[in-house]
Amino acid sequence: MKMRSILLRSAMSVSLLFSAAAALAKAHPSGSDRAFALGEALVLPAPDLSGIRTEDAKRIGGPYRYGVQIPVRDLAIDLRRPGGWRVDAGGMAVWQVELVSPGARTLDFHFARLTLPAGATLTLRGEGEGNFREITASSLSGDSFWSPYVVGERVRLELRVPRALRARAVLELAEVTHGYRGLFESAQPGEKSGSCNVDAACSQGNGWQDQMSSVGQYTFSSGGSSYVCTGSLVANTGNTTAAYFLTANHCLSTAAAAGSVVVYWNYQNPQCRAPGSSASGTPISKTTFSSHSQSGATLRATYAPSDMTLLELSTAVPQGASVFFSGWNRGTAAPASARGIHHPAGHEKRFSSDNNALTVSAYGGGSGTTHWRVGNWESGTTEGGSSGSGLWDPSGLLIGQLHGGSAACGNTLSDYYGRLSVSWAGGGTNASRLSNWLDPGNTGVTSKTGYRAAGFFQNATDVIINDNVTVESSLTVSGRTGSAPSALRVNVRLTHSYIGDLKIDLVGPSGAVVATLHNRTGAGADNVYQTYTVNASAQTANGSWRLRVNDNATGDSGRVDAWSLQF
Repeated sequence: MKMRSILLRSAMSVSLLFSAAAALAKAHPSGSDRAFALGEALVLPAPDLSGIRTEDAKRIGGPYRYGVQIPVRDLAIDLRRPGGWRVDAGGMAVWQVELVSPGARTLDFHFARLTLPAGATLTLRGEGEGNFREITASSLSGDSFWSPYVVGERVRLELRVPRALRARAVLELAEVTHGYRGLFESAQPGEKSGSCNVDAACSQGNGWQDQMSSVGQYTFSSGGSSYVCTGSLVANTGNTTAAYFLTANHCLSTAAAAGSVVVYWNYQNPQCRAPGSSASGTPISKTTFSSHSQSGATLRATYAPSDMTLLELSTAVPQGASVFFSGWNRGTAAPASARGIHHPAGHEKRFSSDNNALTVSAYGGGSGTTHWRVGNWESGTTEGGSSGSGLWDPSGLLIGQLHGGSAACGNTLSDYYGRLSVSWAGGGTNASRLSNWLDPGNTGVTSKTGYRAAGFFQNATDVIINDNVTVESSLTVSGRTGSAPSALRVNVRLTHSYIGDLKIDLVGPSGAVVATLHNRTGAGADNVYQTYTVNASAQTANGSWRLRVNDNATGDSGRVDAWSLQF
């Protein structure tokens, strides 16, 4: 399997935790981090990391573990904690607590109960600029809640509630996940995904933008540990935006684990780093990590023989994530080639290519028929954390999900994907097959094209950029009402061998420049693969929008590969 549970060592007594707080506060002198006021922080018991790493080294199969859970129910971290409330100058009731898990790379939180009334916000704020998550009532789907993670060992939980609604707020913290493997730039040597991996922004991904935006990294917890895998958002024959998410049975297969799922969208490098280079083996900055996440899922179907699990995410996918509902093919013919899209070691999204025909196989080889065998990857590979990721045929249709294999940087060994054609009928029940969920009208079709939610507009026709010219690519927006939004998302995929030559403007229906997206920065870097958020509220939504690209020098050229607007 592509991947790598552990008892925590005995918890400290509550009195010891509080006595340790003062000592820890002294280790963070005034001015070292403006995000935190000096004062007591609750210091959590440290997990036995040496034992955990020893177990990881011996572990064969199973999902890729990144953290262990620390129970905190005995600390009574809830809104009944004496002295926890104050009222600010604006009349908002404010409650806060600071937690420290020494040495943690990341922290995330399981709330046994979390209720946020209208106008309330729970902020999880770590050390450093931009290192925070905000949770509102729209983020919740039930009594409990599993949070997205923040980077570092220290987090302030701050709840702000309209004073008149304070009694309606409920917060009870059950566990804290101590992330000992860095999923972002805090990864240590040997923990970062291999440099032979290919960024989603590289030329190998041209024409696969839709499929790439269907892929999400996700975390979940089970048995006192927390794990990371990959999954894909899939279409259904009803063309609805029901958030069905295909992943692997060996990642998760229970309702409890499904409830702990947190999905992160668009965690990928905006530019292509040369495969095999030191840059490709270096984690990207957290300033480019996914800004869109969602929590909670319901287990819809799972089937071990083809290693399939289908989840339905508990809330609608954030519109700003601009996701694609991937089409699928449940046919039995072996494709002539295939592409994999995944999050190796829980790091940024990568792209793998097999240019040869797949073969039908048992998992690990042999005469069975449950899996597709990728003989070897011509570019890229897969790793722990890639488990559950999709495999697409030459038509861009999903045909299976990664179970495991031996492929890695530096070898030409095989990988195995559970076949969607086998998972379709699965074990013959709603809870063990895909058919009831992906073909709710029982149409019997063997393939389905993918789609996006309303409000997405794209032009994927290439426009050549020659030296010292200005070119435009246009798209027509229709079916909207009123003005464009103040947070319009503009995704640009442009290949060019010297982006310091380029000025890129978004032009609205009025003919006015809405925003300059790129202005001759980046010097000799290649390609602009980036998503921008712009205030377009001065424009009407409907009409012809243009991406204007001005090349200001000689010696380098390129093309507009694709660009899109998400309303």
